[in-house]
Amino acid sequence: MEPHWNAASSQVELQAILWRMRAELERLIAKAGPGRMETPGVMGDWNLKDAIAHLTEWRWWSVARMEGALKNTEPSPPWGPDLTEETDHETDQINEQFYEANRGRSVTDLLADSRATLDRLEAATLALSESELFDNQRYPWLNGYAPADVVIGSAEHLFEDHVPGIEAFLARGA
Repeated sequence: MEPHWNAASSQVELQAILWRMRAELERLIAKAGPGRMETPGVMGDWNLKDAIAHLTEWRWWSVARMEGALKNTEPSPPWGPDLTEETDHETDQINEQFYEANRGRSVTDLLADSRATLDRLEAATLALSESELFDNQRYPWLNGYAPADVVIGSAEHLFEDHVPGIEAFLARGA
């Protein structure tokens, strides 16, 4: 049985979660088709391309944390020292930075970037041992979380926070 996206107790189950994330993104992209990737309305004025860029930027942060675990080195967040993820206001500012950095990029480039994050998350997941993946004390800069939680959090961001809105947008037609 395939593990649910938020429950994993092994490296293989984490890999399955990453595969499910990839499959879900590809399914949504295919369902939208090229003609709807830049149609506003997925999240306010954002289109599907913007939503994928948003998810991709946050996954790059997950990649940095997972690869940091591999090197046993604390990564620096991509948004600089003036912001944190600790308040909604700061998270909104980070999201705005991500939006501005990506809005002029092509769909092709953004999709390649999105796929690269999943490749690197999977590679890091497979490179860490199970004990490293599930140890919530080994990496103090993860603040009590284990690297496995980084993967699970990335899946949660996709499946809980964004798939319902994307599905609703696609169901409306254009």
